Amino acid sequence: MKIIPVILIAMSVTTAHAAVPATQNESCEQIRAQITAQTGVLAMPDVALLRKVGANRECRFTLEEGFRAAWGDKPMPKRDRSEREDD
Repeated sequence: MKIIPVILIAMSVTTAHAAVPATQNESCEQIRAQITAQTGVLAMPDVALLRKVGANRECRFTLEEGFRAAWGDKPMPKRDRSEREDD
């Protein structure tokens, strides 16, 4: 159940990036360096960095990169088998 709030935050940031001018002057490598430099577990998500991740779709950031951009070194929650949909 912890992954749902993370997804909601990511979705709200991606839709909110339209109101914020995209930073086109930063390359994918520069943003990835900022994500890598995000150390320690953050108490609140880094919304500014998430906006950069959401605004640069051509960089094709992974889910792990997006999570690290938001929460730093916090481990990604493991998906519980009970949350999976049986097909």
